[in-house]
Amino acid sequence: MASIVFGTTAGIAVLVGVVLFFRLRRKPETRVGAYVSATFLFLGAGVLTMGSISFGSLESAALRTLTAEERAEAVACDAAVLGAEETSNKLNGRYIWVLRLRVTPQEGSPYDIERTARLTSSMGERLERGNVVLPCLVARTDNTRIEIPALA
Repeated sequence: MASIVFGTTAGIAVLVGVVLFFRLRRKPETRVGAYVSATFLFLGAGVLTMGSISFGSLESAALRTLTAEERAEAVACDAAVLGAEETSNKLNGRYIWVLRLRVTPQEGSPYDIERTARLTSSMGERLERGNVVLPCLVARTDNTRIEIPALA
């Protein structure tokens, strides 16, 4: 969601910058203002674009919840935490952690995946020590879509 907001705001900033530049550039007394304002708007749009890319990458690797239909068809599994690493990124007061998990579904063989999750400091430190097994659900059609209720 945050990536969409940042990306939309960046697009609006570029559009406003282009329109403002062409409107102010026409008169000699506002020409300098056109270059200065366009420069700042384009720099702001670049920063917003980088934020959009950053949040988009975090969202794509995040532990998303399953829909009600997927949850009804999901397979129960266990996720053993192989490692947890705190990143310097923070979202809504919680740090983003990168988790390396070994998922063992009731049907099938175990596999390793890496996901990000927003955790409190105490939960992250508990997972960082390892030897933690969390109950989870895995989508029947896509084994990379997992839901861990304890981390929600």
